[in-house]
Amino acid sequence: MNYNLLEERWIPVLWTNAKPGRVGIREALTQAGRIRQVAASNPMDRVAILRFLLAVLYWCKGNPPNDMDAFSRQPFPGDWFKRLDENRDLFNLLGDGPRFYQDRAARRRRPTADLLQEIPTGNNFWHFRHATDGRDGLCPSCCTMGLLRLPLFSVSGLPDLKAGINGAPPVYVVPWGMSLVEALRINWKPCASLGVPTWDDVSVDPDPEVGFPLLAGLTMLSRRVLLHEPVERSGTCIGCGGRDSPLIVTCEFQTAGAQRDERWNDPHVLYLEGPPRRTARATDLRTASKFRMDRPWPDLLTHIAETNKFTAGNKTALLLVVGFATNKALNIDVWERTIALPPGTSIPERPAELLQQWRQQGWRMEKQIARVVRSEAEGAAVAATIRPHIEGRISAKAGELIVGTEETWEQAAREYRPIMKMIARSLSPGVTTAAVERRREIASMLPDMRRKAEGAEKPRKKKGGSK
Repeated sequence: MNYNLLEERWIPVLWTNAKPGRVGIREALTQAGRIRQVAASNPMDRVAILRFLLAVLYWCKGNPPNDMDAFSRQPFPGDWFKRLDENRDLFNLLGDGPRFYQDRAARRRRPTADLLQEIPTGNNFWHFRHATDGRDGLCPSCCTMGLLRLPLFSVSGLPDLKAGINGAPPVYVVPWGMSLVEALRINWKPCASLGVPTWDDVSVDPDPEVGFPLLAGLTMLSRRVLLHEPVERSGTCIGCGGRDSPLIVTCEFQTAGAQRDERWNDPHVLYLEGPPRRTARATDLRTASKFRMDRPWPDLLTHIAETNKFTAGNKTALLLVVGFATNKALNIDVWERTIALPPGTSIPERPAELLQQWRQQGWRMEKQIARVVRSEAEGAAVAATIRPHIEGRISAKAGELIVGTEETWEQAAREYRPIMKMIARSLSPGVTTAAVERRREIASMLPDMRRKAEGAEKPRKKKGGSK
């Protein structure tokens, strides 16, 4: 069986007429103006497919032409992609010849479900998802999307598995657009060192001064994979649920070795100031004490606001933020946020100050609740209960808040008011004067987002008292 990714319809898309469909690589690029977006259900696939198509665009055309703005809304010309026809065999997923993103020297038999993090394998369990190794398999489309995830979302584990070029999966911030052609053009920026992608030449060595070139870094595989031939029977794909598709049940799957390079500057990764240089990562939110979006989210927004890495040249100012929470080899959760900056606005001078003030006010409210109910544990539990709801509503307005003023943030603080009234009735249900007073005090608690006057805070007293 052969399966060529140029023609086979494996990329799920949403057309601009709101109809879903599937396309191959060539159609995705030449018809990008008619495609609203990549319509994969998992945000990991949306990021991986867009980066892959961007790499194909660089590989075929090179750097963007100087007159790009003159036809910013026009479709990509078909003659830009002659290189695809000249190298058609490089995009075969199966068959006896060259194979896309695969290595015939790989030697470690594993189920193909290892390619998709959301499918349990071995003795791992996943709520509401059950799979049996050696029986359940993936369709060629899901196998391809699993291969595309390898440069971005691989984690370390046994035996000797290593993370990808970015180390532990960071949070990816991808400038988005109102169509696929717009998203590709926003991310298609001039680059002095392009290199070649690993589907063309896997033996790419880093430059002694700048590290890996762009295309090598975007496509650097953290695993050596060889898909086995599809089984004779057809069935339901454990990944997408598609029926009557040939299933690939097993593969060879082993580490490609350590790849992390501190000189590599990923175009979609938010780097934090060092030393050493760190990447912004999604945190483990499983326990009540850590399920607090106000801890990582304001910090992430602060760094996005302070840099123009993701907004420069992005006229729509639409960002897709995807975080993959892991704990070494444990896959925990994947989340996405869309930040839409209002058109015609600019980021104010003090977004970082307002974001940090929001975080500090959340901590202050936790202490206030603990003081009123006279229980630090109960105050922390209440705060951990209400924060996911509040932060979910607030993060939906992240773009407005980044460019907003104190008044915008005060309006966000009022989101607490309805839920604090319910919390007050729960924590102080009595009818005594003291209970009524506690209810009134709890219900009135809101983050204070007013600008603090200089010198307004009282100086802290030194321990040990006055001497």
